[in-house]
Amino acid sequence: MYKIAFVTGSRADYGIVRSYLSMLHADKDIDFSLLLTGAALDNKYGNLKDIISSDQFRIDYTAPLPLETNSIANTIHAMAVALELFGKYFEASRYDLLIILGDRYEIFSVAIAAAMHGIRILHLHGGEITYANYDEFMRHSITKMSWYHITSTEIYRKRVIQLGELPTHVICGGALGAENCLTIDINHVPRDLQSLVGQDYFVILFHPETLNTISPHSQIKELLNGLKCLPVSIRYVFIGSNADTGSDEIEMEIKRFCEAHKNCIRYQNLHPDAYHFLVKNSLALVGNSSSGIIEAPSLGVRTVNIGLRQEGRVYGNSVINVPCDRTAVYNALKEAIENRKHYDPSDNPYYRKNSCQIYYEFTKKILSQNTSHFAKIFYDIEFDER
Repeated sequence: MYKIAFVTGSRADYGIVRSYLSMLHADKDIDFSLLLTGAALDNKYGNLKDIISSDQFRIDYTAPLPLETNSIANTIHAMAVALELFGKYFEASRYDLLIILGDRYEIFSVAIAAAMHGIRILHLHGGEITYANYDEFMRHSITKMSWYHITSTEIYRKRVIQLGELPTHVICGGALGAENCLTIDINHVPRDLQSLVGQDYFVILFHPETLNTISPHSQIKELLNGLKCLPVSIRYVFIGSNADTGSDEIEMEIKRFCEAHKNCIRYQNLHPDAYHFLVKNSLALVGNSSSGIIEAPSLGVRTVNIGLRQEGRVYGNSVINVPCDRTAVYNALKEAIENRKHYDPSDNPYYRKNSCQIYYEFTKKILSQNTSHFAKIFYDIEFDER
């Protein structure tokens, strides 16, 4: 029996992979569990333990972290704590495969600890680019610590190979989130959210740009000032920011805005099905979340992508990119109200039919491979030396 674990540090990670994890969990040849850390264990950002338990997954380990987000120094401290905790854990607990997704700082520390202990990593969503965040260099660093890779587009697959990864160890499976969001269990959607159907509202989800010289406070003020210019009949549903450096500044301004405007609703965290239901029935998803690039297009909904946080990603026709400027934000939202349009999910460059099955079959394939090599092989592409 193969021992496999998925590490999650946030609601976004878990929501993307739930269906894939269910397939691994149901496999009689796999001893599957989850390892939790970071915001996944913090009530402020949506503690995942209850959701995971209701999904009937086993949790083998929890590693709470200090999540003070007001400085880079505090973020580095959280990374150091994660590295020490998982370093000790992996010394005593061995896995045949560790699955991790993305680029977050706590996941970066987990990858270091696993790689140092010789645990093989399957990395999901490598090869992507987000220039305005420290996620950018962490993602590529995780790629170099991982043995196997499933990317969300063909361009990203080629980029992972460009980083020296064996082509046979890299496949494009599409983005799980682009497929998962098409199946929504209404039982996970609170009645107050269901009552919004038929009303005009925007979903607002805004995160810090961690490598931008413009402060998160200034950025969120531009967004909120853009909202003020719209008719009061339009409603806004705010979703809590993630645990990145500067997120507290954003949350403070949003709280003040909601207290001063009756047409606002604020949720710190939602079940993935409730979030997808909310977005699907909205005028648009507004902010700078990757879900606006990957998931909202599958739901047929427009995305108003603000600023530089997602700069560098592949995106489809439903994504409208605007600078973090109140006038630009207002004009984009006004256009969304006046020109209501439902987009074809097939236009989503991240969608691939049966992506969950593709992920599962690749995972089974690599588990069956000979693992006698103790070190990764660096794959050299041919260079034009002229």
